[in-house]
Amino acid sequence: MKLIKNYRTLKLAIVMSFITLIMILAYGFMSWKSWGNVQSVTKNTNEVESSLFINLQKDKLSTEKLNEYLGDLKNKRQSCDVVFFISWQKNVNARFKKYSEECNKSVEKMNRTIQSMEKIVSFMEFDKELSGEIRTVSDELSKTRQNDFIAMEKIWTSAKKRLESREDDVDLRKLVVKRIDAILLAVRDLKSASEKKDSDQFTIARDKFTVAINAWIGLQNELTQESQLRIDNLLREF
Repeated sequence: MKLIKNYRTLKLAIVMSFITLIMILAYGFMSWKSWGNVQSVTKNTNEVESSLFINLQKDKLSTEKLNEYLGDLKNKRQSCDVVFFISWQKNVNARFKKYSEECNKSVEKMNRTIQSMEKIVSFMEFDKELSGEIRTVSDELSKTRQNDFIAMEKIWTSAKKRLESREDDVDLRKLVVKRIDAILLAVRDLKSASEKKDSDQFTIARDKFTVAINAWIGLQNELTQESQLRIDNLLREF
């Protein structure tokens, strides 16, 4: 009887040892797989960034092209997360800690690139809309009678409202609205001088209007230069 009992105890011990061995092997495999994935994320992220850098340099950049690259980056963005019962290893193993830090550094770099590109795309989209707005205003002004300052004021006020309603670059919107406000102020001064038949005031207002219009026209070149500057700054981040 005692012999049977000892046999069962031995059998149970063997089974438990076998289960324990399987669990250790499974945990070891999961650990190896998890940290291997972390290394893969680092490698893939760096390769995507390198490919983007090459494309940004060789392609003629447009809003559509940048949006294409931006979408590709977002689709290929990965996480360095490791399951909680394995992630603790980086606190006691220098090699795993290095893997984790390198991965996080690469992913954070990609996230900064995505944020920078989103701002550039938003800027270029606003610039594109502004070009259309300039054409629209020019077309509407060409159809107004000379010195019809009421009609001119309405045209510029409408343009201001349309541009103010956009949710793009706040600083850019403020700059554009400021230029339109200068034009509106000059138009109102012209209207006032015309109503008073004050030639001196009219001359001052006309000069103010010319300066404001030139600043509005020059805005397109300023935005083109700013857009290129932002792209150059993005390339310097690589």
